[in-house]
Amino acid sequence: MGVEACRVGATAEALSDAWHRCSLHSHLGALLSLVLIAGLGRYTGTQGGEVAGGDGRSHAQERFQTSIDEAADRGRLGKRSAAYPGAQSDGFRGCAVAAVVVLGGLGLVLALTTEPIVAVLPGGLLAAVLVSLWFDQRTSKKNQGFRLDLYEYGLTAVVKGQVHAVRYDSTSVLQRSIRHTGATGYTEYWYTLTDIDERDIVLRGRSDGVVKKGQFARPEEWGTAIQQGVTQEQFPKALAAINSGESLSFGKLWVSREAVGSARDSAKWAQIEEVRVIDGYIKIKMAGKWRSLGATAVTTPVVSEMPNFFVFLALAEHLRRP
Repeated sequence: MGVEACRVGATAEALSDAWHRCSLHSHLGALLSLVLIAGLGRYTGTQGGEVAGGDGRSHAQERFQTSIDEAADRGRLGKRSAAYPGAQSDGFRGCAVAAVVVLGGLGLVLALTTEPIVAVLPGGLLAAVLVSLWFDQRTSKKNQGFRLDLYEYGLTAVVKGQVHAVRYDSTSVLQRSIRHTGATGYTEYWYTLTDIDERDIVLRGRSDGVVKKGQFARPEEWGTAIQQGVTQEQFPKALAAINSGESLSFGKLWVSREAVGSARDSAKWAQIEEVRVIDGYIKIKMAGKWRSLGATAVTTPVVSEMPNFFVFLALAEHLRRP
């Protein structure tokens, strides 16, 4: 009788353990579902920070539309060709939400099925991802106040709440880029332009899509468009001035019909085989050798200090031809 009672007790205990395991798994599944719903809710609720209009623009951008149109009209910029918002994250936020779900679920599994201390590592990683996601969302929301529109004869830019109009035929452009090497190599871009009211504005971006405050999306596109627009508008006038006997200044360099030079050095166009940018410095090739037009590093012309560098480059290519 005692043996049978023991067997019944053991069976009841086994059934109780099985019930608790099933209950644990059921609760765990519910908790994982809650984590997934919360993660997805946070993602969809903060995508871009504001609801987009029917044309894809956020309400923050639409608030600037009247001022942008007025600035474009005042600058006589012509027809709009493209628009670029302040940089917004897409890929990172999606990956971050997936990481939140995975790490949150893993942390719960470890906390409920093993020693709680084992869940510290995924918990720490989860906290780091959540902090990164918060900063990413915060920066993306701030960037909604930035916008760049390209037109036939120039551009408008909303920077720090101010709307600027820039004409390609009159602006001065300084440009700088820094290439970061490594496993996640990327390039940062800076363009400093003078608007029609003679105020300087800075347009920034980076090639890898990582969101930083005050940057514009897809800088390779709008940067190239600015270079081409300024060159197209200013090159003919610059060439006409040089052909009439004038010398033009491009930062530390001057350009005439016969030669190019700096305060300390010069070279005849007939002797120059090629003009190229090497490590950020402007170099000329003469008799098969590369050299600069500055006697020292201080006087050597640097691209980032040369206004309208691409206009200079177009002139150099034209004037050095036989």
